[in-house]
Amino acid sequence: MKRILGIILLLACAAAALVIAAGNGWLGQSETPGTIRGPARSEQSVAAEEAAQSTSALALGAAEDKQILFGDLHVHTTFSFDAFMMSMPALTGEGAHPPADACDFARHCSALDFWSINDHAEGISAQNWRDTIDSLRQCNAVSGSGPRPDTVAFLGWEWTQIGDTPENHYGHKNVVLRGFPADEVPVRPIAAGGRALQLRQGAGPSFLARSAAALTGGHSRYRDLARYFAEREGTAFCPPGVPVRELPADCVEVAETPATLFDKLDDWAAPAIVIPHGTTWGLYTPPGSKWDKQLAGRMQDDDRQMLIEVFSANPRARSQARVLREFLWTDIALNWFPAAGKLAGARSRDYDYLRGLGYLDQQLLANGWIKPAANRASGVIF
Repeated sequence: MKRILGIILLLACAAAALVIAAGNGWLGQSETPGTIRGPARSEQSVAAEEAAQSTSALALGAAEDKQILFGDLHVHTTFSFDAFMMSMPALTGEGAHPPADACDFARHCSALDFWSINDHAEGISAQNWRDTIDSLRQCNAVSGSGPRPDTVAFLGWEWTQIGDTPENHYGHKNVVLRGFPADEVPVRPIAAGGRALQLRQGAGPSFLARSAAALTGGHSRYRDLARYFAEREGTAFCPPGVPVRELPADCVEVAETPATLFDKLDDWAAPAIVIPHGTTWGLYTPPGSKWDKQLAGRMQDDDRQMLIEVFSANPRARSQARVLREFLWTDIALNWFPAAGKLAGARSRDYDYLRGLGYLDQQLLANGWIKPAANRASGVIF
């Protein structure tokens, strides 16, 4: 009997240890920056792309001294909570897509002239931030520093503020830093207050829920998910009223309003632009929210907040968008190879690199320019 009880006790201890390990994320892997693959595109390839774009621009009546650059100033990796969740098997995700994947997609798939990483400051860890800085520096090094770099990567983050009412809601803002000098790069991204910080305040899955997902999910990504939440839970917030350069490196720095965000960027002496977005009423924007209060007074910084990310219903803006669309399709036609069923150079001007399916790919498919591949069900066309 004692032997049986001993075995039962031993099994109970092993089960308890397994639950503890799973709930603490010890069975999963942390998100890593990944590895950038392949050298830069040849200068001849980049020059040919520039020539094709110039020919298209002239065909549309653009002045010869004008140059159109294609970029994306709102890129997330699986360092961000929303992108991480989209990578899960339950959502037919492909798994981790770290900064290195974003760099490779910008260079080899989208052929973007410039882009920036803007993972949510409220969710990324201190190690994620350090890895992002290192990865983007590597991306620019691989892309080349001559007159025709493969792409130019900018460092940034998303300030994701979610208010409960129109009065305390300021929306989301992408912060894009000008460069990478050590004295200009903040030690930590500046997060927003409000509901977006709940992940840091214990509002994520409970310990037992994390453990259950890790042990019963049937895929290593669920063990990674438990680790993702465990790494962020209980992170210390930076003390208020302390100059930013005197704060601990690994605390969470918070700006409750855009005015405080601008003040902290001033304190860092970090040259940057700030791009507001996220105005659609719904999940994270209270009905009745407007731009007026955040584009005036201390909530507006004319030197930084010079762009707005928005889908416009304004007739003039839509007319300009049509001109750009015609330019884009002219550019496509000049670079289309029917025999191969592919484009030379850029084949996507914006992208969903979580599934490898760009919006331009969808349009090419819908208009019969390309045919579905055998693995179309997985969301990959080529």
